[in-house]
Amino acid sequence: MIYDRDYMREPDSGGVRVALLLVWILVGCFIIQSILTIYGRIGVAQGLGLSVAGMRDLKVWQLFTYQLLHSVPWPFHVLANCLALYFFGRSVEEALRVRNFLLIYVGGGVFGGVAQLAMSLLLKLPPEIPLVGASAGVCALIAAFCRLFAEREARFILYFFPVTLRARTFLRILVVFDLWCALFPFDSVAHTAHLGGYLVGYLGVEALDPDGWFARWKERRAERRRPKLRVVRDEAPRSRPSPSPPPEVSTEDFVSREIDPILDKIAAKGIGSLTARERQTLEEARRRIPRR
Repeated sequence: MIYDRDYMREPDSGGVRVALLLVWILVGCFIIQSILTIYGRIGVAQGLGLSVAGMRDLKVWQLFTYQLLHSVPWPFHVLANCLALYFFGRSVEEALRVRNFLLIYVGGGVFGGVAQLAMSLLLKLPPEIPLVGASAGVCALIAAFCRLFAEREARFILYFFPVTLRARTFLRILVVFDLWCALFPFDSVAHTAHLGGYLVGYLGVEALDPDGWFARWKERRAERRRPKLRVVRDEAPRSRPSPSPPPEVSTEDFVSREIDPILDKIAAKGIGSLTARERQTLEEARRRIPRR
């Protein structure tokens, strides 16, 4: 269980808490599904769960409805997804705003479901076995959080022993674990769907980052389309002196030059307007400036 105070705080945006709303939706769907399955003898998962047979019958809505269902009647499956959605989703929602948050969450669920169907075909599993759960979308939010706050530390309780990990290390452990379980399946967990969610969450944040690889790729593509001008100089190039190393900057100058403009930008436009370089500057300030 994770209890890092910095990212478990309430978002400062003051907007709609979509992450919390999704938690209540999943809980409500779980209760309705349990009632219909146990008392109504209705196979909800057979109709709304994602399956190879359903895709062959062009039941495209299953890509979305399966994310609202979970294993019944025991609540452990939905409880684990709701906890992760609540803890990780709030910070992602605050950083990316509602629209991008939902794109990553729903997109991770859809792509994860497609990846799991492909693995089911590869393993030649029965086509009528339904896939249920919001784990792929939740894994997309976990990957997005670890990409946004790579240096953030979180503490876990592992067999009654506290373990502290950075967010990027935590994501690597999850990816390696799910990759191993997907290559050597021994349980009924959709590990391939988790991997698809990680991929969507990580690449989604990269695509939204103005300093990320997607923005740099678009900039290089635009530069290649521009006409190139060749400048010829008659004078011999003069040697430039090697740049001297930058002087040491005191903590007060660092705060006034680097941190204060970022804080002003957050106050004016919100934390979602920060670039990856500005987020790294804030993380550097957290390590450099001692807490009192």
